Amino acid sequence: MVLDKTLVIALFVLFIGVSVFVFITWSNTRAARKHMDNILQQQQLVRTHPDAHRLSEAVHLLRPSVRLGFDYTIRQDDGELPYLSEWNSGGSMPTNAQLEDALRKVTAIDSTGYAAMRRSEYPSVEDQLDAAYKARRGNPSEQQELDDRIEQIKNKYPKSDDAL
Repeated sequence: MVLDKTLVIALFVLFIGVSVFVFITWSNTRAARKHMDNILQQQQLVRTHPDAHRLSEAVHLLRPSVRLGFDYTIRQDDGELPYLSEWNSGGSMPTNAQLEDALRKVTAIDSTGYAAMRRSEYPSVEDQLDAAYKARRGNPSEQQELDDRIEQIKNKYPKSDDAL
């Protein structure tokens, strides 16, 4: 079977179009994976380093709508305090003075706020898990006692953003 010139050109154009589509899809997938890896690294840093966690809280205190890994990036070099390495948000990047002030507020809230006070009196995670297991097995009494205790603690130390 002999292919005429029009069919060859159409197949060539189709091949080029499919190749361009595959390349663009591959490129976007690589970029998305790189971005996801960056977000995961940022979350890991904030989870494992208290100073990075406080910096993230301070940024959110100043700019509540920004997102870690998307709108800003925190970096921590060996032996150094974490800092904002990138600011991709449309708004202005907080100044060092603003960050210092927000860090003082976050640190004060962490050490004296309702969350710290609640945390010191809450039943241990192990006790809560044990009670949940027993409740699933048909004995909800211990779970109810812990829930009542947690409710009392929450009432004793109500959630408040007054310090912010």
